Amino acid sequence: MINQRTSRSRTRRKGRRSQAPRGGKRQLLYLGIVLLLLGCKYLYEEKLAAEEPATDNIEQVAAPLSSSDASASKSETPTTETVPAKPAKDESAPIAKKSKYKTLREGWAELPAEVEHDDLYTTYHMCDDSRRNYTVCYSSEHRCPVWVASPMHPSYKGEAPRSDAFIFDPTLPMDIQPLLRRSYGEYTRGHLVGSAERTTSEQANRQTFYASNIAPQLQVGFNAANGAWNNWERFADKQSCADTLYVVTGCLFDDYADASGLEVKATTTVNKNDGEKVGVPTAYYKVLLRTRSGKTGRSVRECKADELKCAAFVVGHYSAKGRKPTAADMMSVEELERLTGFTFFANVPNAPKGKANAADWGL
Repeated sequence: MINQRTSRSRTRRKGRRSQAPRGGKRQLLYLGIVLLLLGCKYLYEEKLAAEEPATDNIEQVAAPLSSSDASASKSETPTTETVPAKPAKDESAPIAKKSKYKTLREGWAELPAEVEHDDLYTTYHMCDDSRRNYTVCYSSEHRCPVWVASPMHPSYKGEAPRSDAFIFDPTLPMDIQPLLRRSYGEYTRGHLVGSAERTTSEQANRQTFYASNIAPQLQVGFNAANGAWNNWERFADKQSCADTLYVVTGCLFDDYADASGLEVKATTTVNKNDGEKVGVPTAYYKVLLRTRSGKTGRSVRECKADELKCAAFVVGHYSAKGRKPTAADMMSVEELERLTGFTFFANVPNAPKGKANAADWGL
């Protein structure tokens, strides 16, 4: 009996051993099938990925929209203007016309039309209360702004301190901007939108110190108190009104002879902060648009041409201490458009750009 049990036991063990290879082959077969399926899935996903458009090089919006700004982007009027909620049927003011020009943002009255050029970058900045601060067209060739457009209104003035932190514009490539830890060298760091014009908040003021808003300016006799350009800046500040004043401040870089007959030659300077060349403007200009009365309570885009006034003022970039604003430095906006190649106030078709009356501006 003992031997029989032993024999049976051995037979059972022998049977298990003889079945083991078949179980191992089955497991290998299952593993192979799983690996094959995974391989097919991988190849399929790779094929789908290859067919999808690449997103790495899609151009991003330079400055993100706030929710309120995005919702009003197609019909926005400046937040500092008062627009009737629903005009009466016999309203004499024309309905705002759609501009035939392309601008960075539709409806912003201060914007020039966009220009396609590899050298130019256009971006804008918003105040922390969702109002726009300024829009800039920046030249990578000159490492300097070409123009900066902004609304001016008493509501942009407040108690915020002067930042004095000259930093790169975070919405533009860093390598095309000048490092401005200190002045350029022989030229000072001149604001196109002044720090004193944006004291409504610390953020609004800080943005005026971005490199995209700064250009080389002579100090004594030009940018300093009682200098030719400083006096024009004060003149423009006084044109601010309840209806909002729209301003484009810009630079000319070609040879320029101003009203006095003095010719300023095109030149560059070496920025002592980083050793890079920077274009030095041969002249600075301001283009102004507003309602005549300053208190219509309507958007300039809804006003007739005879309810508006606009003009351009150009000042040669040289030292002229004590030089005051005069009608001799004034020209029509159309004249400046021919000089610069830009189309100003592109979102205001009724702007009277063909004439400039000195008496309208107290000159």
